Amino acid sequence: MKQKNKTQKTHKKNKTHKKNKTHKKNKTHKKNKTHKKNKTHKRLKCFEYKPKNFIFGYGSLISSESRIYTGKGYIGDPIPVEISKKVGYKRIWICKKSKFGDKSYLALRKSKQPTNIRGVICPIFKCIENFDKREKGYKRVKIKINTKEKRKLIKSIAWQNIPNYNFNIYMYTDNKSKPPNRKCPISQLYLDVVLSGCLEYGIKFAQHFLKNTFNWEGDDGSVFLVNDRKKKNPRKYDLKYINYKRIDKIMKETIPQCFTPLKI
Repeated sequence: MKQKNKTQKTHKKNKTHKKNKTHKKNKTHKKNKTHKKNKTHKRLKCFEYKPKNFIFGYGSLISSESRIYTGKGYIGDPIPVEISKKVGYKRIWICKKSKFGDKSYLALRKSKQPTNIRGVICPIFKCIENFDKREKGYKRVKIKINTKEKRKLIKSIAWQNIPNYNFNIYMYTDNKSKPPNRKCPISQLYLDVVLSGCLEYGIKFAQHFLKNTFNWEGDDGSVFLVNDRKKKNPRKYDLKYINYKRIDKIMKETIPQCFTPLKI
């Protein structure tokens, strides 16, 4: 009889233990499920149905690969656009100091002789600080597209439409940096990234970029472009594939006067 009671007691204990174990397991599973759900919800919350803020990429940010690297998954799909010269900017090469040395990069600058500028606008959700860090030394300006007249300042050059509601465009500008020089040349490596991005939207897009970018030449006609393709690109410019032959062909045909790069 004692043995029987003992067996029943052990059985009950095991049953309770299993029950508790199952309960804990279910609790943990529910917790993990809720955590995953909250994480997904938090991420989805960032992707608004009608995003209000867009970034204008006019240089290396035209490249999807380079842009996504900085956006860290919190940047939307690009819309290739042309911003009107009525906005008052032109795209130029400027000399900038960086941890990779003095190199020339692209910038937008207010000008009395502005031009139409092609690039891409992308909705940004919570990664603007990442782009501020990338574009250190530039001034971020905001253009409000909130009237019919302002809407005419930007047009889509593809099948995607410009938002039909009020939104903001952020772009990085520079008003003080000097033009390229022998000690601060234009990097062919960097230019390859920009042109690879342009070619995502066709040859005409790339040609328009080359024709509507300035400061290729110095006052004496010198071109400070270095062929540094043998060097390694920083991670944000390190693309998986670059069609060098295609880029060289477009450059020779569009800006032949600039296609005698300096050797370093």
